[in-house]
Amino acid sequence: MKTVMALLLASALLAGCSSKPQSDVTCDRDDATAQCRYLRDVQQQLMGTFNATVAPRYPGQTCLVSAHRRADGGYSVLRIEGDEALCLRAWQQVSSARNLPLPPVGVPEDWQFAFGSAQ
Repeated sequence: MKTVMALLLASALLAGCSSKPQSDVTCDRDDATAQCRYLRDVQQQLMGTFNATVAPRYPGQTCLVSAHRRADGGYSVLRIEGDEALCLRAWQQVSSARNLPLPPVGVPEDWQFAFGSAQ
């Protein structure tokens, strides 16, 4: 178990050195484009249960997860910024997400997800 945690921590530190993803899509709450609906759906699936059940265990903590969409529709974490304990849990959430909807044309492959109080 200590080895697994050490590997996760080492991966987190290496991911922090990755370049920050760039996105040319900006969505506000009322934007009804296919891209923005998709991104809101993915965020809801990734963070809905997490922020209701896990985040309360980390009051006042935040984590910004930068991720890259894989061909299978899932996301690979590129970088995390924020409180370490919450970020490790957020990393697990993003990298283990399954059955995410397939994106419409034009949705960026790299995106950021805010966990915890940052929402």
